[in-house]
Amino acid sequence: MIRSLALVAAAVLVSVTFGGCGRGSNEATPSSGTTTSAPASTATTISTTTTPTAATTTPTTALTTTTEPPTTTAPPSGPAQVIRHGDPSRPAISLTFDAGSDAGYTGQILDTLATNGIRASFGLTGKWVEANPELARRIAAEGHQILNHTYDHRSFTGRSSGDPPLSAAERADELARADTAIRDATGLSTPPWFRPPYGDYDASVLGDAADNGYAYAVMWTIDSLGWKGASAQEIVARCLENAEPGAIYLFHVGSASQDGAALQTIIDDLRARGYSFATVAGLIGRARRLGPVAGIGTMGSRFAGPIAFLRLWAGEARSRSRLRARREPTTG
Repeated sequence: MIRSLALVAAAVLVSVTFGGCGRGSNEATPSSGTTTSAPASTATTISTTTTPTAATTTPTTALTTTTEPPTTTAPPSGPAQVIRHGDPSRPAISLTFDAGSDAGYTGQILDTLATNGIRASFGLTGKWVEANPELARRIAAEGHQILNHTYDHRSFTGRSSGDPPLSAAERADELARADTAIRDATGLSTPPWFRPPYGDYDASVLGDAADNGYAYAVMWTIDSLGWKGASAQEIVARCLENAEPGAIYLFHVGSASQDGAALQTIIDDLRARGYSFATVAGLIGRARRLGPVAGIGTMGSRFAGPIAFLRLWAGEARSRSRLRARREPTTG
């Protein structure tokens, strides 16, 4: 009798622990019960404003609908870890915005995020912060995450710019000067979060980033291509057709991009599908904080770490495959 119970318990443990490992990213069910299939080809009517609105200093609505537990897991040791995707088993995504040119639509984007109670992640260059300190302070004050996008957006490898690779000392200077500018304006320090300019990196960049306190190189799953001149309608279609649990979206705040005009429609559609929103830190933190498997007690916690790693790895593998043929952005 005891042996039979032990066999049954072992079978349940194996079933619960490993049953979800083979789930594809498009098979995860959003919390509202709706599916994550691609939308119809005709996108919802959206604003096509082409002139950036003036920055405002007061958000329209307090941030109340998005909460994130603090990240408690220590950063990994060794070279910086490349992050392209969050946990594909959860219907949460991250909106990220790079700022390295002009102020553009930053005020409008912040208003939209505040109205919807969403915290996002912003890759800021030091030069942009020095030119727009009030906007940088507002980004920080409204609870958004800040990623170090270097001081003046020079390619660390030279792949996109055609310039020689930066030396380890030059890379360190780029990161330090950006962090100083951001800290002076906002009071926040950026480690361990780094977004490589142009998305250019190699093994030496990851090693140098880690040596300077940056454990995560934040890439993306879906590029809106607003920086490339896509219309607001095209941005909406691209972002919704490629939506998947754990996705990290790349947008830009500059006036050359219509990402700001497309944002509200993207948020409305994703929320209708049951998606929630998190900063990159929140998205990755959730993938790293899987607790004991429900119903198994402390035995299940032995498998939680490997499961989280496999899910994160699977999401990043899918992202690398989809992005292999895509060009990286050429603007900040």
